[in-house]
Amino acid sequence: MQLEVTPLAGEPFGAVLTGWDPSEEPDPALVAAVREALAEHLVLVFRGHRQPLDDELVRFAEAFGELIKGSEWLRDAGSRAEILPVTNALDDDGIPLGTGGAGQLEWHADYSYVPRPARESFLNAVELPEQGPRTSFVNQYHTLETLPAELVEQLRTLRARHHVAQYVEGGVDPDRHELDRGFDAKRARDAALGIDRPAIPEATHPVVLRHPHNGRELLYVNKGLTDCILGMDRADSSALLKRLHQHATRPEAVYAHEWQPGDLVVFDALAGLHRRESWTSGERRVMRQLSTAL
Repeated sequence: MQLEVTPLAGEPFGAVLTGWDPSEEPDPALVAAVREALAEHLVLVFRGHRQPLDDELVRFAEAFGELIKGSEWLRDAGSRAEILPVTNALDDDGIPLGTGGAGQLEWHADYSYVPRPARESFLNAVELPEQGPRTSFVNQYHTLETLPAELVEQLRTLRARHHVAQYVEGGVDPDRHELDRGFDAKRARDAALGIDRPAIPEATHPVVLRHPHNGRELLYVNKGLTDCILGMDRADSSALLKRLHQHATRPEAVYAHEWQPGDLVVFDALAGLHRRESWTSGERRVMRQLSTAL
């Protein structure tokens, strides 16, 4: 198949790709072409194709590498554990049918709390509300490249801890994030059914990573999942993380994606931080998410 790559006009990065046929077996030439486009544009919006079946989506994504089965950790595993349903839909008992809710999701890197985090991510729009929400991206290659040289030298010596406990730890605080409350319901359901799920991991990673495909350095911390810089006291760690976050998310550095039904957004999950806006909770949003493992 022949892919056409069109850079997004007026945006700091990103491109639209047309010509993808979900029914065709992905070959090495297709994977190489997509990776070349990713290296140049960071975020690729596949449009103009029919909605892929679950098996077709898994086949396409796994052509890029081993897929993370995050749906097992997040208690959302279906017939294909490689697909994480990201949705605010509920079943007849009021239990979430996936991970996501309708609230804002903070800036994060997919699966940064896992020892082998996401390398590429694939996010497909199945059903959308009438308005929004947008998903915004920033380029962590660019973030690192535009920091003072002396700070970058310091960052190269540091490691950070990543975890997702704030979304799944449980408790009685009524102001907890809705993902946390939904996870409580899924945990109770699985206990009643005798279903045992693997424990959600946490991980530490270098603050500056080198991408395995292109050798470029990138900043690997994020507001949503990075807990602290190891070896620093909490106040200094928080101050440094805040400084890095504010620099990364300057308005001129952000691409905000306006979703269309059927969009498949493929992005560099190491260098592409992203966040999601909130929307009216009564309106359904259904997405399918997959990620390759570093």
